[in-house]
Amino acid sequence: MMTMNTITVYEHPNFQGLRRTYRADVPNLADENFGDCISSMKVVGQPWLIYEHPNYQGWCIALEEGDHPATEINDKASSLKLITEDLTNPKITVYEHPNASGNQTVLTQETNLIFGNMGDKISSHRVQKGTWLLYEHPNRGGRFIVAKTGEYLANYCDVGMNDQVSHVYPLRPGKESVIATLLWDKKKIESEKNIQVDQYVYINNTDIEQEYTATSCKEYEKYVSHSFEFSNETSIKVGLSFALKGVVNIEAEASNTFKVKKDQAESFTTRKKAELSLPVKVPPRTKTTISFMCKEIMFSVPVELKILRGSKTVIEYGTYHCESGTDISIDLQSDTIGKL
Repeated sequence: MMTMNTITVYEHPNFQGLRRTYRADVPNLADENFGDCISSMKVVGQPWLIYEHPNYQGWCIALEEGDHPATEINDKASSLKLITEDLTNPKITVYEHPNASGNQTVLTQETNLIFGNMGDKISSHRVQKGTWLLYEHPNRGGRFIVAKTGEYLANYCDVGMNDQVSHVYPLRPGKESVIATLLWDKKKIESEKNIQVDQYVYINNTDIEQEYTATSCKEYEKYVSHSFEFSNETSIKVGLSFALKGVVNIEAEASNTFKVKKDQAESFTTRKKAELSLPVKVPPRTKTTISFMCKEIMFSVPVELKILRGSKTVIEYGTYHCESGTDISIDLQSDTIGKL
């Protein structure tokens, strides 16, 4: 299932007391009978902004994905806003003077400006990508400005932060998630062959039909080997895992689930042993040959990968490969023989 961006808010610290879960902006928590009472929160997916006053006004804090057993906005939260921007590859340009003038610096990661030449000297900015927090003090301290993709703030005097920004931080995206769909209608057979694994011969020289039981003394090993191949251009990050449902199981049915993880060998094999037996009726004056056959088949199936990154969905494709020897069949041939 694809991850939903949610925030679960709790009445007391350590996720105790009454709780509510939200998936979209909440302009006034009092309308939800949950105003000024939140003490801990759990965030799944994209970050959220938690404001002191209704309609996203006043002091606020930003919470990224994870568990937050306590919060500095304890019993003061009045509105919630979900960050929907694409937070990958963040970029912001900060300027020394108002109206994007003077010295400028392009930032793509968290930066303590005190270590450079722009500490407490910024007066305007332009956001190329991401959502940024521009803090008053080093190490994410004090007040901050929230700056989103496409925003141009021409004069920090308008927000009371001129020449006061010391630390810049881009909010991190929530963990991406993947829904994988096997495109069975595009299945491609790569190889197919029948292999004889055992054989029995029965000769009936009488004038009466004879009945035998052909029981193989061998154990036949059924197997299914799965592997997954990402495209060379995949944007899926190392460590991400997802379920590939509906792969072939040991009984040659499409019902198993194959867990794929980006940084590990994307393959596994299952095996099962079975004995075979067959009642055989041999007509008079007949030689009957019973052959136990195993069909080995290799095929590939394209896989659609729907990747959710915040509010953005990306489609990629990979390939599921399967090699199986699960289909055991019996071949019977009879030849008439003369009288001795």
